[in-house]
Order: sequence, then structure tokens, then C-alpha cells
Amino acid sequence: MKDKEIVGLFIKREEQALEKTAEKYKNYCVSIAERILGSREDAEEIWNDVLSAAWNSIPPNEPEYLNLYLGKIARNAALKKLESEKAKKRDCGIKIQLDELAEAIPAPLLEQQADLIALRDFLNGFVRSLPKEQREIFIKRYWLCEEVKSIAESLGYSENKVSLILFRIRKRLKKELEKEDLYI
Repeated sequence: MKDKEIVGLFIKREEQALEKTAEKYKNYCVSIAERILGSREDAEEIWNDVLSAAWNSIPPNEPEYLNLYLGKIARNAALKKLESEKAKKRDCGIKIQLDELAEAIPAPLLEQQADLIALRDFLNGFVRSLPKEQREIFIKRYWLCEEVKSIAESLGYSENKVSLILFRIRKRLKKELEKEDLYI
């Protein structure tokens, strides 16, 4: 079933929307949550949150790309759960990615809400400006929280090549932030 048809079922408030969504996107959303939380069991719990959020937000939202919409819900729910759990062992996976990005994005900027909006808009444009291969690697690492090894395997690259690409992207990101006066 196509995404548009599934969204139509949500709009009509038909419970079949939940079944069709689970058939098509459960594994995708659970894998996103699992990479963030480090636990399949916790990720499975997030799936229920994804379905509930989708049911409550469609309508008024009518996502064109249901996979991205649901993936964002799963990611945000997993990050929220991670934040609420404060345990060190569960915190380290996402912390590594955030520490990597901290090289390019300064902490004082991250703490200022008004600057966050400018930063979000800048990052969206920056990611769109990346060549397709680099954009895919950046998104897999920093949005989907995939390990460098996993990214390398999926693209047929060495881990060193992926790490070097990420390093260069972060270096370019820092330079662009400085040029836009967003780097403090």
C-alpha cells in the first residue's frame, strides 16, 4: 500500500491505518530507536509511541513522506526516553555523535533558543548543499545514529573512508558556521 493511501486511512480514522503502517514501517522505526537506545526491547516500546503520535497528528498533518514523518517521531521519542533515563551506559551511544558534532557547533550557541532556529535553518541548507553521497553519510551518522562501521558496510567503503568523509564534512560545517557568524 502506498504512503498516500495509508495517510488517507489515518485521515478517515480507520484502524487499518495502524496495521498497514506497522507492516510497512515498524522495522524501520524500531531500528532507528534501537540505534539510539541500544536496546531492542526499549525500541519496541517506542513503536507504540510512534503509532500513538501518528494517530493523534494525522490529521491535521498530512505527511507526503510517511517514512520520514514516522522516522522523526521514532527518533524524537527515543531521544526523549534516553534523556529521561540519565543512566551512563544508555547515554554513551548518542553522546559520541553529539561529541563529534560539538567540534563544529559550539555549546553556547546550542544553549540559546533564538539561535537554535537560525542553526536549524542553516543546518537544513548545509545538508541539502552536500553532494548526495556525503549527505547520505551525514544523515546516517547524525540523524539515524548509525555506527561508522555500519555506514561503511552499507556503502561498500572502508571505515577509514567514512570517518574521513565525516571529518571533512564537520570541518566544512565549522567553516560555514564561522562564515555565517553562527560560530561563537
